[in-house]
Order: sequence, then structure tokens, then C-alpha cells
Amino acid sequence: MTPQDVAGMLREDREEWEALCAVLDAHPEGALHDPESPEWAARDVYAHFARWINHSTEAFESWLATRALPEKTLEGSDDEINARWQAEDSGQSLAEARESAQQAFERRMRAIESAPADRWGDKILEATAEADGARHYRSHRSYVHV
Repeated sequence: MTPQDVAGMLREDREEWEALCAVLDAHPEGALHDPESPEWAARDVYAHFARWINHSTEAFESWLATRALPEKTLEGSDDEINARWQAEDSGQSLAEARESAQQAFERRMRAIESAPADRWGDKILEATAEADGARHYRSHRSYVHV
């Protein structure tokens, strides 16, 4: 990735994040997804992103600092992890979950912006930078059926 590619990725990430937040904020109560999907409300989606963004940002920061990924700590499939985290985070309010997700998003943006230009081109760094970015936000926005 060139510095222009990174800037473009971050711009797209912010645009997609803002679009997702607008959808979630417009539907603060009730299930957002189709009946075949888990019954997630806006709070659950925000909590989901706080967890996943922090997880991928930790991987990015670790690789950037040490060229080593953190030891694998998540057990189970993505669906199992998501269900476990949803249960653990169910006591949060919408405001708490939204704030946690926004903080995670901003932390991710700062971490990516801090990477020296000469580190781009490293496929692992690029993959961890792209994880939990625009594509993930866009996919969740497409799941909303209210």
C-alpha cells in the first residue's frame, strides 16, 4: 500500500463507519436483522464492533511494534465468539456500547495513521489494518432489515 492507498482506506473506513452509526442510531431499539440472523439490537452491534475492532487493533499494534502477532486468545468460530461476547456485553446500555465502539474505532484509526510509510507493503500489516474496517461495517449495514 502506498501512503495514498492508506489514506483512501481510512477515508472509506470513516465514511462506512459513519453510515453504519447513522443506521444504528436511527434504530436504537429492537432487532435489526432478518429472522434467520441473531436477534441483535443497535447496542449489540456496537458492542460487537468494540470487541472486534479492539482485537484487530491489538494485532496491528503488535505486528507494527514487534513483527509478531499476539498469542491466539479467542476460542471457537466467529459465530460462537460473537454469541459469547453478546452475552457478556448484554448489561451495557446503548450509550455505553456506542461509546466503547467509537473509542475502539478512533484507536484503530490512530494506530493505522501511526504506521511509518516504509512499513506498508508488509502483507500482514496490511491485512490487520484492513480487518474490521469498511468491509466489515458495510456488511453489517447490509444485514439491517427494519
